[in-house]
Amino acid sequence: MIEEYTKEYWLNELRESAKFLESLYRTTVWDNELEFKTEKAVFLGCYAIRKLKESKLLSTELSGYNTSLISYPIKSKAELESEDDEKWSKKYHFGKSDKHELALERLCNQFIHSKIYSPFVPGGLGCMGFFFASDKEYKKRVYYVQLIKIVSIFLSVVQNKKVNLELEVNGANVSAVNLAMNT
Repeated sequence: MIEEYTKEYWLNELRESAKFLESLYRTTVWDNELEFKTEKAVFLGCYAIRKLKESKLLSTELSGYNTSLISYPIKSKAELESEDDEKWSKKYHFGKSDKHELALERLCNQFIHSKIYSPFVPGGLGCMGFFFASDKEYKKRVYYVQLIKIVSIFLSVVQNKKVNLELEVNGANVSAVNLAMNT
């Protein structure tokens, strides 16, 4: 449980995680250490948000926050090329997407209890988002959420109001144009 007197420390940690995650748009060298730091920022941020909600330290508006994302259904056994294939990405229909809305707590739980967690880092670009699914959900679908939405969620909790960051793309340079005013 998070107490009122430690809330500010958790919010400061979320703010720093949001700034770090936003910087991933401009990171072109992806290595094991960066992947570790990214995973740590996302997981601890989601854990902090869940604990703040459980401690009743989030506003009603934020407690009901929904995030739109995409899901991809799992293939049937007949559709799988090989049941022994250990690559999680071979097990889902990436040509059949559905839009989903996940409540804040459910989204955080998907990351906290994830069986699948994979940053999406297309060649030559920074991190664009995450594929993820909890230990219960991965047998049905895998989700994809844009990085900017995770950063917006973290900053929404920090600011205690909904924050919608906008991306600016200038050639290969991608950034959140309104990040500074929300951190």
